[in-house]
Amino acid sequence: MGAELSATRQHRFRRRLEGLLFYLLLLLAIGLAGWLSQRYQGVYDWSDRARNSLTGASRQLLERLEAPLLIRSFAPANPQLRQQIRAVIEPYQRHRPDITLEFIDPALQPELTRETGIRRAGELQLSYQGRNENLDTLTEQQISNSIQRLIQRGQRWIAGIEGHGERRLNGKANHDLGEFSAELQRKGYRIQALQLSEQPLIPRNIALLVLAGPQVDLLPAERQVITDYLGRGGNLLWLTDPGPQHGLPELFPELGLEILPGTVVDANAAGLGLDNPAIALVTRFPDHPATQRLERVTLYPFAAALKASPADGWQATPLLQTQPGSWNETSTLSGELRRDAALGEEPGPLTLGYAFSRQLEGTSQRLMVLGDGDFLSNSYLGNGGNLDLGLNLIRWLSGDDNLLDIPARTAPDTRLELSRTAGAAIGLGFLFILPLLLIATGLFIWWRRRRA
Repeated sequence: MGAELSATRQHRFRRRLEGLLFYLLLLLAIGLAGWLSQRYQGVYDWSDRARNSLTGASRQLLERLEAPLLIRSFAPANPQLRQQIRAVIEPYQRHRPDITLEFIDPALQPELTRETGIRRAGELQLSYQGRNENLDTLTEQQISNSIQRLIQRGQRWIAGIEGHGERRLNGKANHDLGEFSAELQRKGYRIQALQLSEQPLIPRNIALLVLAGPQVDLLPAERQVITDYLGRGGNLLWLTDPGPQHGLPELFPELGLEILPGTVVDANAAGLGLDNPAIALVTRFPDHPATQRLERVTLYPFAAALKASPADGWQATPLLQTQPGSWNETSTLSGELRRDAALGEEPGPLTLGYAFSRQLEGTSQRLMVLGDGDFLSNSYLGNGGNLDLGLNLIRWLSGDDNLLDIPARTAPDTRLELSRTAGAAIGLGFLFILPLLLIATGLFIWWRRRRA
């Protein structure tokens, strides 16, 4: 009897000891799992087409980063909004731990918000090696394109000719381009003013020359400097306006450029609440690298219409075209305006801008001629998509159009599409059939219990 009692006690003690060891090992395993989860993280994307992971192009782009990347989000202290922004940036941080995300409340730091050019809540500013770029669209395509522009090697110098009454790139007057130039500098471009009478040579490191509506004729020697620059493959942006052209079309006769007389008026402007008929609208853009991503309406005040018949070797693309209901008005812009074909007034669509390109000694030369300079001026830059268009034109002209083309990926499992028959069947099922089945089941159970 005593031996059996002793064996029972030993058995109970062994079971208790085994239970204690089990719980100790379980706690140790939980502790190790927590420690490992802090040191090593694994993320698995089982979504359709891996839409929650970065594409291969974006991952290759991140490998090119040579310094830390700072992303500042100017978002209010809204936990849900900030969590959505974190979810977009986290895939980048998983591939590059030196990518930092900071949140700044615009209401608490209004001066910093103004200095960085932030215009809406939730906008991002990406900073890399002293260059900044603002971004208001939080998609992989837009973020990766911004990163590529920031790490673009080499400085892009943009020179504007001055001394003849042109719109100044760094000017603050309403007709100048100072605000546009400031935005270009935030994108990493360098701006330089050129006085051809003082510097009779355009430096070879100039990526783009801007000729913004001179008011007097250029001297023969100055025109020769521009001709030499174009002859060696230089890129040019010419912003002209209605009125005298001071012999500038003669600088590139091979373009066959013709500037129609008068000012473009657009009857469609009234539909947007614009009371000035001399503001032309462009709502659609061709499939060209400089305009294919544009979707917003752009406005062109007091513009001139263009025609071009380039010689062999040059390719010309009409970039900006007005809508029907526009024409080049040759009379005074007052009173009731009507098109008069006898005065050479042509009906729309009219072309306000051409993109020219050709291959010259193995390199691509690009020219852009626009019949309006006001759309990039300090007074009109913020209207519609004018700023976005201006930036795209500069990028194409300076050779920075080779941006990543990362599509916005979608998956079929994010949306349920049903036919009318299937939708009606599901609706009737939930509204009538399912409730009747539940009622019938309850009555059947009640009847069975009553008989029991």
